[in-house]
Amino acid sequence: MPKKSEKQSNDEIVISLDQFAIPGAIILAGVIIAITIFFTNKNKDNSVDDSSTDTVAGEETDTTTDSEFDSASVEIGDSPVLGDSDTATVAVVQFSEYLCSYCLRHSEETLPSIISDYVDTGEIIYVFKDFPIYGEDAANAAKCVYHLGGVDAYEEFHLGAFSYESDDDLYALAKEVGINESDFDACYSAREYQDEVDADYEAATNVGLQGTPGFVVGTIEDGVVNGVFIPGAYPYETFQSVIDGFLSE
Repeated sequence: MPKKSEKQSNDEIVISLDQFAIPGAIILAGVIIAITIFFTNKNKDNSVDDSSTDTVAGEETDTTTDSEFDSASVEIGDSPVLGDSDTATVAVVQFSEYLCSYCLRHSEETLPSIISDYVDTGEIIYVFKDFPIYGEDAANAAKCVYHLGGVDAYEEFHLGAFSYESDDDLYALAKEVGINESDFDACYSAREYQDEVDADYEAATNVGLQGTPGFVVGTIEDGVVNGVFIPGAYPYETFQSVIDGFLSE
């Protein structure tokens, strides 16, 4: 008896890629759109409005030169002064802190131009005051240097003291600028000029200073500077604009 021949199935399973093409394209497009929206919003959040003239004391500011500042006045008192008080009609009064990096930057990058362009020409005086939030030791040491060695020794000490870390650094720096070590020790140990440090602090709070550095720029009348308060480490161009404005009055 002949064997029945078995039916062999030759059916093929065919998968068409077309059935995945459209859904895949939709998913891919959605991913691309999501990524685009994410980076657009991220860039928007990180952007800075260049037209802003707001400043916070202690922050590096933009180069805006036409900012309007609040009015302020401050007495010069017994503070160290660079320049000729007999010829100057305008003053810049600086409030600084020796543990403030922005104060150091101002002293290194902005102050030299102010001195060369305005102090050395006899047009303005530059007044140093302290706002010792943390660095009261250095403020006391600087007062001693000023009273023992004059404004030249003080100016040199002022710049060097921004890097101090201990009393030993202050003693070494005072000696380096020419102050007798025993005289400095007697003055500094006794906090002989603490009253001047306190007066500077009070003057700073009276003009609205909340951080360092801060400046009062204005005309001089009977030992008082009447002008505007600049809160923060503005670039030289801002000081130039404000100073020129008062000199032209």
